[in-house]
Amino acid sequence: MEPVSEAQHRAATTGGMPEPERIRERLWSLPMPMPGGFLAYTLAVVHVDERGAVTIVDPGWGSDDALERLAGFLRSIGRGLADVRTVVVTHAHHDHIGLAPRLRDAAGSTVVLSAREQASIDAEASSSDFADLDGRAVAWGVAPEVAASLRERLNEANSGTAQPEPADVLVGDGDLLPVAGASWRALLTPGHTPGHLCIVDEERRILFSGDHVLPTVHPGLGLGSGFDGNPVDAYLRSLERLSPYDDVEVVPGHGYRFRGLGPRRRSAAEHALRRAREVAAVVAAEPGLSTWEVASRLTWTGGWERLADSVMLFSGLMQTDMYRDFVETGGLDRR
Repeated sequence: MEPVSEAQHRAATTGGMPEPERIRERLWSLPMPMPGGFLAYTLAVVHVDERGAVTIVDPGWGSDDALERLAGFLRSIGRGLADVRTVVVTHAHHDHIGLAPRLRDAAGSTVVLSAREQASIDAEASSSDFADLDGRAVAWGVAPEVAASLRERLNEANSGTAQPEPADVLVGDGDLLPVAGASWRALLTPGHTPGHLCIVDEERRILFSGDHVLPTVHPGLGLGSGFDGNPVDAYLRSLERLSPYDDVEVVPGHGYRFRGLGPRRRSAAEHALRRAREVAAVVAAEPGLSTWEVASRLTWTGGWERLADSVMLFSGLMQTDMYRDFVETGGLDRR
């Protein structure tokens, strides 16, 4: 991959948060603070049309600091929060959608989301994965005391983030987005979440990739309710869908702007398939293992012991289940 922004590349690889920078005329990349997270910031996108109407892609965390940072940047380019007409959200994670309701309240902004992601939000609200944690823990072979500790950690981790509010405009795959002064097309790319969107600016040859393809890390998969089929399979197919855009500039949700989408797509696919092959080998060697036992035999960043003693255990077990299903339903045979 070739970094387009040296400042963003330096920040992503050595630490810190870069300054806002212009991508094209009337189009900026704006790093937004992400408190207490694995990643330090979200890369929001700010577009201003010739009449001064502002569109923001993935405005970031719903905090006072984030709102003030956005307001300060808009002042620096001669605009204000009242000019934010449209907020486009690639997916419903708080570091991307969190500020959207506050912008709607402050400026009457229209919030745009994929219809598939909204359906996932609605399903999550009515039947959260966390609500069935006890049943899942039994099925996964998790000891009761570990499950109780995990529930406590999950409740604590999610106490400060509200369920996303319904979007104002829902779009489907291939739809043109209601963005003043730009021709942006929605591309449905499920995998990270059920209704994740990438956004294509064909005129300026830019892909806004959200969390689907990132330059420094690979996204978690299967995060959200109501997937149509296996999330690993969905993600691999979504990566293939991006092949017509291999030569465009990529503006991701985290990290830095880059070129070289083709190699990064293939790296992301190989990362997922490597995990699937690892799960397949464990299951083939010991077919009767529980999900907990399979997970304990896999390679994890920081090690299994550290994962098993953290809030990320829930995600790790979900991922193990998902990859096991992918393997057992012939996913590797289709690749």
